[in-house]
Amino acid sequence: MILSRTLARARIANGQRPSWIAAWGPVLADGLAIVGVLAVLWGPIMGWIATWQPSLGVTIAILFVLIYLPLQTVLILSSIWAVKSRWSDEV
Repeated sequence: MILSRTLARARIANGQRPSWIAAWGPVLADGLAIVGVLAVLWGPIMGWIATWQPSLGVTIAILFVLIYLPLQTVLILSSIWAVKSRWSDEV
């Protein structure tokens, strides 16, 4: 999210329209970065869940908040910046 936003803002300010790969490559990099962070946190999260043994509903809510929401937030915001950087008002 940080990489795509930074690059897109710089390109928009310079009036550049990047290629498809140049716009969506940072989205892939942001996605891989968040997956890496979540992979590192997976063990401690699952250890905590195994130790605490919450009900199924609470476990699903914990995984939703700690894994799904951050992943979707990063990917959606990165995608928005990729689209903004490729947008052209010329009709």
